[in-house]
Formats: sequence, structure tokens, C-alpha cells
Amino acid sequence: MLGLIYNRLFSQDPAPLIFALLVALSSIAILIMRRSIFSRKPLGIKPEEMRYTDCSAAFRRKRHKLYIFVCQLPFLVCFFHFVFARFINNSWATWHYYGIFYLAAFLIALQPLSDLHPVSRKIYAPLVTIFAAAAFFHTLVFPMAVSSAIRNHTHKSYTQSFVSLTEDMEKYYSLTDWKKTDIAALRDKFLPVVKKAQENDDSGLFLAVIYAYAYYFYDGHVQVFQNTEAFWRSYMLLSGNDYGFSIVRLDDGSYIAVNTDAESEAFGAGIHDGTEIRMWNKKPVEQAVDGVECIYNLTWPVKENEDFFRPVWLSTRGMNDSADIVERLITNAEAEINLRRSPACVGFITDQGEYKELELKALGPGIDRLESTTLSLLHLLKLSKYGVYDNLECKMINADTAYMLRCSESLSLYGNILSYFTGKLPGFKEELAGKLTKLREQGMRKLIIDVRGNTGGFSGMANETASLFSKESFPMDTKATFINGKFKMLTTEYVESDGSFSDIKVVVLTDSFCMSAGDYLVKAMGNCPNVTVMGMTTSNCSCQTTGGQSYLSEGICHVCYPVNWMFDQDGNRFIDTDASRECTLPLDVKIPLTKEGALIMLDKNENTADYQLYYVIEYLKDSD
Repeated sequence: MLGLIYNRLFSQDPAPLIFALLVALSSIAILIMRRSIFSRKPLGIKPEEMRYTDCSAAFRRKRHKLYIFVCQLPFLVCFFHFVFARFINNSWATWHYYGIFYLAAFLIALQPLSDLHPVSRKIYAPLVTIFAAAAFFHTLVFPMAVSSAIRNHTHKSYTQSFVSLTEDMEKYYSLTDWKKTDIAALRDKFLPVVKKAQENDDSGLFLAVIYAYAYYFYDGHVQVFQNTEAFWRSYMLLSGNDYGFSIVRLDDGSYIAVNTDAESEAFGAGIHDGTEIRMWNKKPVEQAVDGVECIYNLTWPVKENEDFFRPVWLSTRGMNDSADIVERLITNAEAEINLRRSPACVGFITDQGEYKELELKALGPGIDRLESTTLSLLHLLKLSKYGVYDNLECKMINADTAYMLRCSESLSLYGNILSYFTGKLPGFKEELAGKLTKLREQGMRKLIIDVRGNTGGFSGMANETASLFSKESFPMDTKATFINGKFKMLTTEYVESDGSFSDIKVVVLTDSFCMSAGDYLVKAMGNCPNVTVMGMTTSNCSCQTTGGQSYLSEGICHVCYPVNWMFDQDGNRFIDTDASRECTLPLDVKIPLTKEGALIMLDKNENTADYQLYYVIEYLKDSD
């Protein structure tokens, strides 16, 4: 336990801890000082008539003024901290990380007023002291869940905050050795673009280059969260052009057009949903797609998952668009939006079976079509026809099959901390078992757990869930610390044997954006003999403990990253891909992307069925 606490404390920013501690100690000191000033007196005596300890009248008045002044000091110090050290343009972070000891300091400042009433005179100061101590405890514990290595660079320039970000990650990022990430090289690569953004005060370009920087870590936990409206321009700079359709690659190796615009030049020339695409920008499409990088606000630890989406990005690339992200960002940023659009050349098979080439003008930025195609392939634009919306909500969908949505592995703040330290959540297990018991009473013999897009959380929920489906215990991750240049293994988490529902046939439906504790759940459930893991793509394969958060210039964005270590029983990093980017959570059954499936998923009809879920249901029927 002490090792795990060390893991979450070693990287914390000491400034908030120091301020919170000073406020707590000040409150205690003021309480002692107050008791030494005022003597006991009967109720009803006015403050100016209060008897003091043996001192001259003048000295007593000075001590009382000093007492009032000392009560204001913590608040004055916190006020200057707020002015000079708050998170610029991020009130949420300011108040969540600093607000609790700000409030304690404010309550201390009001303490002299409490002496005006005989009741508040007795209870206010002790209560404030208790609250100040609790505020320090909260400031100490709160970051343990998700932000143990928070750093505030919002007061710095674009260039300074970017360099500070890279220095933070060189010091704290826990997968540098595993993924062979050269952070210094990435800093050198993108610094010219950051300087260009600084020169032009271009917040959109700055945010775009941070997205590009994060892409090359190939880590689902290296994420950029934007905090301003700069995101729209950044997407415009990254998303390429719109030529009236997108491209996807089917499992048979062919490429087809999807999400076509009936008003576009491409559609008028014969390209519609399902049209086979053979050439892009004078290259065979299978050759052209190899050089495409899916740089956006998305993560691709597993290469085969990025390969699945590369054709969508290819369909936004013009003939004159540079493949180098640095050159492309600078070129795009310098040109007017409507002047930088490059034409594209496409070769396709007509409905008559003939090969035809066509040069297409860009309709505009590719952001809308790129996002709608990507989100449709992930089934994030359409709701399940079974009407299940909330995390852990479940219902019967036919006579013997139940469906459960699992989009998060997070509970309350302190529940998450308990899960981090113990890997257990007994109350959650009891609640989940109750839900499953009710479903079994309704005839459940099969269960689909939908973890597509699961944003993660903590391991306790996964361990407790898997225990219900396993008759045997098995080890999961081992948390470690890094001391004196060596890893020291600490505690190992286990899925305990319970097996209450081991007779239920389970399918876990995943995708490339099921990550973190979602990945953990896929691995835990995949170890159960009655569970089949299915998906059109594999899970994200990112599971190391997060905690790094670097807030950048003007609060434009902040970057999150792992700072702790988890190992499997073979001594490798738990779940996370290494430099090879090979999947560590392979599927038991891959859902094929057929032409029919692609057209169903990209159908603009909001009532279209969930193709992947339909495939799972049919699979379960055939398994009888």
C-alpha cells in the first residue's frame, strides 16, 4: 500500500500541497492564538467589553488587531496565488485543484466576525480548523485518482509551454522505454510549427500541432483535451479536403466509396455508395493508403486499427497535399482557407464495369465528412435500437439474450481511489449480481456486454465483473514503482473465483476506442472460459495508470499521459503495445467489414440497425 501511495505522490506538484498545508497550519495557529487572547466570560458581554489576559489596555488592543490581521493572511496569500498561479482560461481546473483551500482561507478570514455572537464564538473557529485540515487532506488525495502529475503552464507562451510539456513527459511519461518514444526528436520536429503559431498568435495552429505531437506516442492515454474554441480551426487544418465521398477498405481487400454527397461532382460522374475505387492521386489505392497517417484528436496504439481507418483519411488528401505533417500544417496555416484546397484524382469502376478517372475539385474542408464516416464506423452517431443509453443499463433483447451497455469503468472519486489501491469494489459486485440475477429470472442464457467506446476508469469494476463469470481465480496486473533505476514489483490484482454466472454464454463487443480500464475489462473477461471477445477492430490496448496532466499556454488545451507502471505476469507492460504496435488483446472472432455491412453502417437513416450488434446476435443464435 505504501508503495502505491508513493507512486501517486512522487510526481505531484508540490505548490498546491504547500499552500493547503500552510492554510491548515495557519488555522491551527490562529485557534491557539485566539484562545490565548480571550478569557472566558459570561454570555452577553459585548466584544469591546471582553476581558483580556493580564496586559495593558493598549497592548490588548494591539493583540486584537494582530489577531484580525493574522486571520486575513491565508486569504491574502491565496488571493495572490489565484492572480498569479491559477489555470488561465480554465476555471474548472482552478477551482477543482485549488478551490478547496481557497475556501478554507476565506472562512478563516471571516473568523473575527464570528466573535461578535456568543454561539458562533464557541463553535466557528474549531469547525473552520477541522475544515482547513480536511481541505489539506482533499488536496493531497484528490489528484491520486487521475492527476498526480499535474503541471500548470497556462501563463507561458506557446513555445515555452510546448517545451515545458516535452520536459514534463521526459521526466514522468512511464512508457518511454517500452514504446521507444524519442520525445526530444518530437520536440525538434514540431518546434518550428509552434514558433509559427506563436508569431501569428494562431491558437488553432498551436492546438493542431499538439494533436500531431500526441499522435506519435501511439498511446491511447496520451490525449489532448481542448479547453477553448481553437479546436475548430485545428480540425480544419488537420482534416484535409472534402471531395464528396469517403473510402473504406473491405475485408476482401477492395475499396469502396461511402457517405457520398448526392449534390457533388463525384456523384454526378458516377461515384455513389458502393462504387469500387481503384486509384487515388495517380497511385493504386492500396499503395496510396500506406503513406497516410490518421492525425487528428484520436489515438492509434495498434497499427491494424489505424490501417482500418486510413482509407477514410486518404479520401481527404489532394494531389498537392504534402505527406509530411509539419509541412502540411505550415502550408495550410499560411494559405487562405478557400485557396489552399488541392484537387484530387480518383480512378473508379463505373456501374457499367468500365474504369474511369476523374479530377475532382475540393468542396471545402473535409472535417464533416471525415468525422461522420469515422463515427459511423464506430457506431457513435446512432443509438441502439434497444433503447439502452446509460452505463451498466441492461435489458432482454430476445427470449434468451440480454444486452448490457458498458461505456465507463468509473464510480465516485473515492470509489476510484479505493479501486486503484485494492482492485476491489464489493458493493459494485453485489449490485451487478443483482441485475444479472433479474435477467436470468427473465430467461437470460446469453449476454452481450457492449464495451465499444468504453472510456475506462479503474480496474475494480472489471475484476468484480469477471469474477462472476469465472470459477477459477487468476492474476491480472502487478503494479510497480521505480526506485534507484530499478522497477520494484508491489501488489498483484486478482480476479477471484465466484462463477455465479459461469453458465451464461457471454460476448464482449469491443472496438478500437475501448481503452484504459475498458481494455482491462476486455482482458479480464477474455480469460473467462464462457466469454468470446468480438469486434470489427481490436481494443485500443492502452492500460497504464494515468496521472500526468500538463496545461498549456492560455489554457488552450491540456495533455494527459501515463506516469505509473503496470506489468503482466511475464514481466511485460500490462496490455500496452510496445514499439511494434502489435495488438496485445486479439479478438476471438472478427466481425467482417463486408460491402453490405459498410453500407448499413454508413446509411444516413437514423433508424438503421446496429450492424455489429446484429452480427453478434446472429452469432449467438448459430452457437446453439
